[in-house]
Amino acid sequence: MRPAVRRWGRALALAAVAGGLLSGCWWLSRVWRHRAALMEIREHVLAGRHATAARSLAELLAWEPSSDEAIYLFGVCENARGRPAAAEAAWARIRPGSAFAAPAMQARATLLVNQGRLADAEKLIDQALKDTRVDGFDLRQFLAPLYRIEGRIEDALRLIEANWVLLNRSGRGGSRQAIELLGLHVAQSTETASAESVRAFLERIGGQASDDDRIWLGKANLAIRQGSFDQAARWLDDCLRRRPEDLPVWRARLEWAMATGRSAEAREALEHLPADRETPAQVHRLTAWFAARRGDAESERQALERLIAADPGDGAALDRLAELALRDGLAPRAAELRRKKIALDSLRSRYKELFRCIQPVRNAMEMSRIAEQLGRFFESRAFATLAVATDPDRVDLRGILARIEQRQITIDEPGRTLAQRLTRELDAAVPPQP
Repeated sequence: MRPAVRRWGRALALAAVAGGLLSGCWWLSRVWRHRAALMEIREHVLAGRHATAARSLAELLAWEPSSDEAIYLFGVCENARGRPAAAEAAWARIRPGSAFAAPAMQARATLLVNQGRLADAEKLIDQALKDTRVDGFDLRQFLAPLYRIEGRIEDALRLIEANWVLLNRSGRGGSRQAIELLGLHVAQSTETASAESVRAFLERIGGQASDDDRIWLGKANLAIRQGSFDQAARWLDDCLRRRPEDLPVWRARLEWAMATGRSAEAREALEHLPADRETPAQVHRLTAWFAARRGDAESERQALERLIAADPGDGAALDRLAELALRDGLAPRAAELRRKKIALDSLRSRYKELFRCIQPVRNAMEMSRIAEQLGRFFESRAFATLAVATDPDRVDLRGILARIEQRQITIDEPGRTLAQRLTRELDAAVPPQP
């Protein structure tokens, strides 16, 4: 019996191996057919033959329904054929862990923006960014210009900075992609979009979704920028009725209150804003503003001095310090401050000139030094990182980079509001009771 058992054992083993080989060949054949079909479909899409590509994709998805790339391309074709609802439905099927999840989210958000639904687009991207399975790099890049249109410049800059930090942590702080992010940061922080272009965009998409509160916020921030404060107040009131705890609206409300000299409204806004989202410079700026409102020139002067130390590029603070010095009869001090302001304006002009040369690698170290003098610490760090990446053996460059990286530019007070952070200043602003 033993030889017979061995023969059966060998036969079963050979059958198992043969079955495995056949199964592997079938799987490889399936993969090959899938890739070949997708290659042909991509050629149709690139050539603009979207109807043909859509038919092929429907056939492909009939036997491979979980192909995220096919689903994504199907959405692309449906959108190109003027069927945005079908495109959105397709993109919504893509799994969060897929390589096509971020492109699909961005495509869905683009559809919403084109429909004037900025709030829904922002919500979609925000939810995706909270999912660790989704690569958020391109989504942040998509969201930044949307914030800019809404007048949320600081929020847009934070997104750009977050992407640059990700690249730098992976050792790519001197890469072309990092340089492009740095250029985008400089452009967004130094060059203001024309009021007419912003208004035209908001009016165009607002005609499709007049009840979108992010469009209202964009109009409010534009009105503040142009000095139309009554109009801005109406838009902001509408926004707060829709979302009473919306941080971007309360930031705009604070800016409106400060621009119009309204201490009570400014204080109300501070009660809704977290302290750890602001810089020390902003806290000193607020402290000086409240001191000026109550006529406390000495406290205002001290706050402005701290502000200049934290943000040496604040020309408005230098001008105000010069005014206070003249008021106190300190003409030499006022003249010194005005010379500093002139030097600051010259540095700012030089910085813009270097930026417009579009030679970031060649000018990296000079731009890093000027950026630091202007209080633009993120840009100073990024340019210094680029300089070190270009010339890694320069010990002096590494020393400069280390010094810049030590600058603390945020407030580490989680859970506290700006009103709590500024309790003493706000209490001092309340006149004593008789």
